[in-house]
Amino acid sequence: MRKYSGAALFWSFTMGVVVALIITAAAFIFITNAPIPFVSKVQDVASSVDESLLDGKTIDPNSKLYATGQGSEQTEGKVAAVTASGDNAEVVATDRYWVAAGTYPELDEAEKMRGRIAFTGNDAQIEYRNANGKRQYRVRLGPFDSETAAEEIRQTLADNGIQGTVLHQPN
Repeated sequence: MRKYSGAALFWSFTMGVVVALIITAAAFIFITNAPIPFVSKVQDVASSVDESLLDGKTIDPNSKLYATGQGSEQTEGKVAAVTASGDNAEVVATDRYWVAAGTYPELDEAEKMRGRIAFTGNDAQIEYRNANGKRQYRVRLGPFDSETAAEEIRQTLADNGIQGTVLHQPN
């Protein structure tokens, strides 16, 4: 059996550590210089936009996802479209369809569902109302002019594991 001297073990260990540090530094440099997906594309678009057209707004395609208090208070009632033709105005009946994705007691839960829906490519609204003295947050998509359009959205949600219900709001 061959014995190694202490000096040989020391230099072998030291060279191993040095090589490991060099590989680690190279990996660090490579990772920090790699482009981050989507971020570099947004920065390129933002730099090519005329600032005077933005009116102080920023370009953020995801701003609706993390805007707190996004919802509006729901009031019960019917909605009618009014068209004016000449001097007399006529009320046109408008049936509307909605896709309900759930009702939640907490805003955070409703926001999570809204985020899941956003990943399907749809934009949901959170509306709140007081029922029996407690606030409830409803997540809905719409309004849609036809039941067919609402059913297509409901099916898109179902394909992504989100249960939805088509609601009809007659006028």
